[in-house]
Amino acid sequence: MFLSGYYPVLAFPPARQSRALAESFEQKQEITAQSFPQPVSLPHSGYLSTKFSRWHPGIDIAAGLGVSVYPVNPGTVERVSVSWWGLGNNVIISHPNGFRSTYGHLGKIFVKAGQEINSETALAEVGVSGNTSGPHTHLEIQKDGKSINPADLLPEIPPLPKL
Repeated sequence: MFLSGYYPVLAFPPARQSRALAESFEQKQEITAQSFPQPVSLPHSGYLSTKFSRWHPGIDIAAGLGVSVYPVNPGTVERVSVSWWGLGNNVIISHPNGFRSTYGHLGKIFVKAGQEINSETALAEVGVSGNTSGPHTHLEIQKDGKSINPADLLPEIPPLPKL
């Protein structure tokens, strides 16, 4: 048992603050939005709160709790997971041409594994499940098992406003 401020914290080993320095990460394969069978759309409106990097294989789109989350393109629900850790409640969608999209930190989930979905199908609500500091959707897109930068395929997402 260690004292951290005024509140005792049970930690093994003792918790230490660490920093990770992000490096820029360049894609070697050119993938465009035209690689999808239909135009790619944002899962919901919001602000870009975290960019894609080697240590963060997706983007975070900040929005209010309970905002509906939609798929970036039609496909089939591959997996629905409910968890308190990592991405928390998340949905993975398989798309044509070897694409897969993952939506993390969701609240209530509305779809089931094996379900065919289109761009009007609400997958879930924005939530704060898993390892997160606020309401947002973590979006990852993969092509043939390799992570690609979703911001290169999606319409422009405004940056988080400065206070």
